[in-house]
Amino acid sequence: MAVNFVARKCACGGTLEFNAFKKIWVCKYCGTTVEREATFDKIHVDGIEGISDVVRQTLMDIANLKMDSAQRNLEDCERKDYRHVGTLLAHISYNLTNISVAKSQDEARASLDKVKIYAKRLQEDYPVIAEDEINLYEALGEEAADIYGHLLVVFDTLGDGIRLEYIDSKLQLQEIFSPYVNKTLLKIFIKQNKLDRVDLIIANIGHIDKKSALQEVINTYPDNEKKAGLIRKLFDAKTAEALTKKYFEMYFIESKDSIETKGVVLSLLNTANIHCSANIVVKAISPLLDTYNKANYILNIIYDVKISDEETEDILTFCLITSPSYNLQSAFFDVIIEKSVFVALNGQTVISFLESSHFASSEKAEILKKMLKLQIERKALDAIYNYYLNSNTDEQESRRRMIEILLEEGSPISINTAKNYIIKTSIDGKFKKVVVEKIFATGINKTYLGDILSEYLLYTTDSKEQKKEISDYLITLGFTMDSGAFLQYILSDEEDVQKIEKMKQLIANGTMVKADTLHHYILSLKNPKDFSAEIFNLLTQNDYSICLDSYAKFVLFCKDMDKIRHNEKMLKALNSDVAGQRISILHCTNQLNCNIAQAYILCSEESYENAYVILQQLLNIKIKLNTDILANGAVIKFKKYVGEHKNELSPVSLQLCNEHKMFSLF
Repeated sequence: MAVNFVARKCACGGTLEFNAFKKIWVCKYCGTTVEREATFDKIHVDGIEGISDVVRQTLMDIANLKMDSAQRNLEDCERKDYRHVGTLLAHISYNLTNISVAKSQDEARASLDKVKIYAKRLQEDYPVIAEDEINLYEALGEEAADIYGHLLVVFDTLGDGIRLEYIDSKLQLQEIFSPYVNKTLLKIFIKQNKLDRVDLIIANIGHIDKKSALQEVINTYPDNEKKAGLIRKLFDAKTAEALTKKYFEMYFIESKDSIETKGVVLSLLNTANIHCSANIVVKAISPLLDTYNKANYILNIIYDVKISDEETEDILTFCLITSPSYNLQSAFFDVIIEKSVFVALNGQTVISFLESSHFASSEKAEILKKMLKLQIERKALDAIYNYYLNSNTDEQESRRRMIEILLEEGSPISINTAKNYIIKTSIDGKFKKVVVEKIFATGINKTYLGDILSEYLLYTTDSKEQKKEISDYLITLGFTMDSGAFLQYILSDEEDVQKIEKMKQLIANGTMVKADTLHHYILSLKNPKDFSAEIFNLLTQNDYSICLDSYAKFVLFCKDMDKIRHNEKMLKALNSDVAGQRISILHCTNQLNCNIAQAYILCSEESYENAYVILQQLLNIKIKLNTDILANGAVIKFKKYVGEHKNELSPVSLQLCNEHKMFSLF
């Protein structure tokens, strides 16, 4: 049964105007309120009821996008009453909808033109809701939610606030079954921030286009505590697949959503087996990963599924080099370690990290600890150790932190790297001994370090203090010097005080002294006055040998407080027939070739008492004084030479010559 409303006339004869919301008529002249009366009649074939039914069906077809059927019914509306408000509304609704489903731009443009025309006519002919329009809405009856929903979209588009408010009062969102209507209403309500209504539409999930709804919520719904829940409700594999991986990658790049919301989307994509490029995701959201927890949250989601080695390598490069962030790096290494993700770090990557100055030393140390838990080839590890120990220029405190991490027990430091540091590197100054101790505490095989002590003592550039400390430590570890290196060390420019102390330690530790070491030591003295009795005593503890040239330098020129005893000892060690050999000396500008006793008389600078004893020691081994000598190439008796140069002899030489009758004829 249709409902028809009839208004009473005002007693004053004034025009009545209908108030749709209060459902009363008001006299425009005197303001009298006139109640509406309803009369119930049967449907008339050609009356208002007939046009209402056709309009209803037309609007229902449009709401469900049955455009062909809607067009036929619209033509029926035209035939029944082309001037009726329902026919006008049907025209507007049909053409407005047709814009979105048009098959060409020309068709869409034509529909838009018609909307403008019919909208203008509606505004002119029906500026307010009149009785016929009220009757039309009342005639829609039950189950008209799709129509009301669609009309709300129409009036919202036209900006008709009066009709929009009226329709809104009749709207039952939970009863709308048209996916198209729900889709358009969802856009409007999100735009208007009527989020409770959005919830109602999505709750009617069996009658919405999930793909478009999900897209709309992701793109335009404000990021609040509800958004993630709505996304979960709308999300399924089929829907996500329809939106495509590319769509979600652009979401991560462009959306301003929080990290929590993006994490939900990423997790849902994992469950749907849709894998955005992990590298793209990390790069896109890295500005949001400003804490360790946020970075860990996202990376855990990313690595909940299998990620290719190439993607992991890209993420690693991004974290370490492209956009270095301590929180991101720390979380990345924690996640891949926890999830046993294969990452092959190359030496240069770690070295580049160690060279960087982005982080505090404590942060850099923590990252290094995590790096060393990953798989790094032995050769790459050696490059890392060699770089940091021997080339890095971090400030001292930072180096201490890093070296403590690198040189833990069992650390695979190579022999060459250890040698380079011990012998050649002086970066750490006073801290160097601690580092050397740590190197040996790793368990490095000392056997393969070979002659490290020899090389260190001979070639290090360490300060005197460091050289003493470290060489002492190496000696306590049992290292000795090669006898040849030991000789080099004795002949080096090292101060005698330190040299003597070190020689004692080395000899006590098992360093072998070559028999000819004393010989070379004496010959090496640039200034014979630098002769050291202590060194002499150390070198003569075991068997040794000397030659005439070294002995001659000693006996003629070296200053020695214990020369008599030392001379006697050396004479016994001479490895040749001293009596039968001659040496060359320069005396008073004369080039002489004579035996060692003759040379001693002419050149000695000892006291008479010492000189007398030493000369006697020489004569005791059968060396004769008055034999031929060569003076500037001429043969001459020694007596004759000293007699001719008596005035040029030193007092000691004169006294020795007198003692041994060098100035007498017989």
